[in-house]
Amino acid sequence: MRDPGLDFQPRRPGLLALALFAAGLLLAADAWHEAAALREQLNDAELRLAQVERRAERGEQKRRDGRPENLFSGEDNKSIQSAVAAIRRDWEGLYRAIDQAAGKDVALLAVRPDSAGKALQISGEARNLGAALAFVDALRQGPLGQAVLQSHQIKQNDPERPIVFEIAAAWPGA
Repeated sequence: MRDPGLDFQPRRPGLLALALFAAGLLLAADAWHEAAALREQLNDAELRLAQVERRAERGEQKRRDGRPENLFSGEDNKSIQSAVAAIRRDWEGLYRAIDQAAGKDVALLAVRPDSAGKALQISGEARNLGAALAFVDALRQGPLGQAVLQSHQIKQNDPERPIVFEIAAAWPGA
């Protein structure tokens, strides 16, 4: 009969098998240690990234909050912008041109701009109606192209009988 090749006695593992097993364990431990170190580096990098994002967000929020349009409500912002626009207008040039147009026969009593600064009311006195009309024409030639004599009246109680007038004018330079 033939030998079935059954061996009921366990063989001892060879030296080569033990060396390979030990090398495998060493490589697995090294890989585990390297993975732990990489995980720690990844966590540190994510933490730094989160800090930088928070810092950038705070900086952006400060920039947004620091802008003039974000400091005030919409209505306040419009009021402030119109006030700044009114300040930037060439008021000195306008008043100088009005004074030059007045001449010696016209005395200015008041120059009242509207709140938007686009229209003016000018009150004054002239020696006669011709001087008042000449003043209106001079204003039309100057900065106020749409100046009109709104009203005029002779002062009866004054011995020189001057003309008191009101002029409405649009200021295209506004």
